[in-house]
Amino acid sequence: MVVKSEIDILNLLIGDIAESISPILWDCSVTDAFFKFMKDEKLNLISVVNEKGEVVGQLVRMRFLEKTVLGRFGYGIHLNARKKIYEVMEKPSLIIDYYLTIEEASMLVQTRKMENIYDDIIVTKNNVYYGTLPINILLNFLTQKTIMLARESNPLTGLPGNWAIKREIEKRILYGKLFDIAYIDINNFKPYNDYYGFEKGDKVIITLGEILHNISKKNPLIFVGHVGGDDFIILTDVDEAKTICEELIEAFEKNLFCFHGDDFHKGYYISKNRKEETEKFPLLSITCAIVSNRNGKISSFAHLASIASEVKAEAKRRSRLHKRSIIFEDRRND
Repeated sequence: MVVKSEIDILNLLIGDIAESISPILWDCSVTDAFFKFMKDEKLNLISVVNEKGEVVGQLVRMRFLEKTVLGRFGYGIHLNARKKIYEVMEKPSLIIDYYLTIEEASMLVQTRKMENIYDDIIVTKNNVYYGTLPINILLNFLTQKTIMLARESNPLTGLPGNWAIKREIEKRILYGKLFDIAYIDINNFKPYNDYYGFEKGDKVIITLGEILHNISKKNPLIFVGHVGGDDFIILTDVDEAKTICEELIEAFEKNLFCFHGDDFHKGYYISKNRKEETEKFPLLSITCAIVSNRNGKISSFAHLASIASEVKAEAKRRSRLHKRSIIFEDRRND
């Protein structure tokens, strides 16, 4: 495992931080496993594999020594020495793929039973044993990554900013992952800011940021970012963005009375438009423009930006037409 820089840490896969620990064949003896543990006092888990290198079980140091070597009355090694590993091994508590991200692995760890929560993780590549990953190393890299992303956060909302957004998108493109990306912005935010003042405008931005943050906390695989001003993004697994945008709009619109005060009951406010002309504006609403690489290959961040600009323009056109929050999905290649 070689991690050269912060950029390396931010783009790490589980396979990059897994330790190369030799496994044991399932038909070896209990004595073989015992000596393997005794030879390395830091070894906490031995993966058990078949002749094809596929993981079929695990031996966890403390449980193996207590149950198999010591036994109930201290005669375990005498009773079990000639047994084969497959007779005493445990089922793997967690096997994860080399290509998972740190966040994805962390989420899977939380699904384990309490008695297995601190077991080392078994890592496979192309369904063949690759190595193991201690929980403390996984948490250490997750913490480092979180701190680095925090340094790049938008100062108003605390959400990841442009560099972090670009890096996350490029990572998903690089590893060939299918994803949706929703571009979020607030309709008629400038006249709102002009009429109600910058303090209330900032409150709207902060509230939207908090809603997005709360949505992302429910699922570590959802990435939210603050591009700047009233522009945000949501990056999700494929076919999930629409549901998340619906949740976002519902939560945002619950705050409209707070945003508009007495104007809420009228359903509009009067402010200056970009031509400095007096105009009646509807209550704040949101436009969500969704692009997905399910519809066709996206080769780069620049390619995505080109597609997104067209989709966002059409979404804004429809939003101005209907004067309400809207979700528009790019379906050109469906």
